[in-house]
Formats: sequence, C-alpha cells, structure tokens
Amino acid sequence: MASSLLAALLSFSTIAFLLSAITSQIDYSLGFQIQSTEALEWALEALPPDDELIGGEATGRRALLQCNSYISYGVLSANRIPCPPRSGRSYYTHNCYSAEGPVHPYSRSCSRITHCRR
Repeated sequence: MASSLLAALLSFSTIAFLLSAITSQIDYSLGFQIQSTEALEWALEALPPDDELIGGEATGRRALLQCNSYISYGVLSANRIPCPPRSGRSYYTHNCYSAEGPVHPYSRSCSRITHCRR
C-alpha cells in the first residue's frame, strides 16, 4: 500500500514539474525563448513574422502605406493604355503611341566611374 502511494505521489510530482516547465518556458523554432507566461502578452511586433498570426493581408496594406514611393492616379486610370514593354518609353509617358522625340531625352557626360565606356 505504501509503495503504491509512493509511486502515485512520485508520478504526480513528475507531472506537476513537467507542466510547470512547459508553461514557464516556450521554445520557438527560431531559437528565442520566453521565460514566463507574462512574456506571452508581448505586442504582435515582437513575435516572429507570421502572416496568419498578425492578420494576413492587412499587414501588406500597412506596409504599402509606409512606403515612400507612390503610383499616381493617372497611371491607374481605366482609359489609359500603358506603353508596350521594351519600347524604350517610360510607363508614365502620356500618350506614348503618339509621343514624338527621342526615347531617352537626357544625356550624361563622362565621369570618373564610367570612363566613357557605355
């Protein structure tokens, strides 16, 4: 009777120890560890990047809002035909099919870096 009680007490203490170890330390696959359950209340920015966890497509939209480059509304208009690829004209050229003049209207002079090798 005493040996079965001792075995039950030993197994109970082992299970309790394992559960406390699991809740106090979580090991992520990226290699960092959280030492307590209070650390689980971190902001979402502190967690490893996971689109499903953070919010999926909303993350991409926020990233676009933080960019410094913009697409003009003229480019996005429905009645505008973009210039064909490899025509030499910029995508932003207005009426590229009727545009006249050189394709690259600028010229660069020689510099120390290029040594006029173009």
